[in-house]
Amino acid sequence: MSQIAKAYGHVMRDPAYEQFAGGYVNYGLWTSATKSPAEACHHLVDTLFAKLPERGRVLDVAFGKGVSTKRLEERYGAENVAGINIDADQVQIARERGVTCDLRVMDAAKPDFPSESFDAILCIESAFHFQSRAQFLAEAHRMLRPSGVLVMSDILFRTGHGLDPEVFPPENHVSSVDEYRRAYVAAGFSPESVAIDVSSRQQIYPLCAAVAGAFDFFRGRAPGAEPQANGGQAFTAVERFWASFIVSRLVNIQECVLVAARK
Repeated sequence: MSQIAKAYGHVMRDPAYEQFAGGYVNYGLWTSATKSPAEACHHLVDTLFAKLPERGRVLDVAFGKGVSTKRLEERYGAENVAGINIDADQVQIARERGVTCDLRVMDAAKPDFPSESFDAILCIESAFHFQSRAQFLAEAHRMLRPSGVLVMSDILFRTGHGLDPEVFPPENHVSSVDEYRRAYVAAGFSPESVAIDVSSRQQIYPLCAAVAGAFDFFRGRAPGAEPQANGGQAFTAVERFWASFIVSRLVNIQECVLVAARK
């Protein structure tokens, strides 16, 4: 089992987390009108989809439960969509959700697709896990066709204090958005082709309030409810996930960003 599978496996099949985040495993993009993490995640995907081309062949990288992949199928047709994930169980979960496109268990930093295979590559809040992000960016540039676009939401960690280095590789930590931008240029993207929007105030800060309420959500499922005997371990694991999120991740985050980089 990969370290990523160990880090996220306890929330992937938990029904309470499914309800809480709407099937996504992301921080989301919040506005003043956003009412829930699920709505925020949906809005994040909508925002990223607006940066994708109207037609073409698309690769969904590290697709989680496959919710974004299913939406890509609806937009482009399953025959024009592929997805990769390092965790075989997440591939199976996506299949169970009805994703029918070409899904493969594959390391995002070592993809075996031919050069110039895709018109667009989508990667939602995952590249900070890759070993390494820089290698993934170079591979993404290689796999894109001329004028193709890499669309990402990403999280910039300044340090790895309290984080598992196998899940959050130290080589991915950056000190600034400018340093982050230079990684795209080093991968082959021209400086003027890389658009980076800082979205921290629409992602991290609103999520803190939602996380604070998550403990009541997962403990009770309803006011005054007692945990079910067969569900206690699952939602206790989810509580630990959120506690780890608050203590170990937020303190290390430099920025959250939305990116569109064109070849």
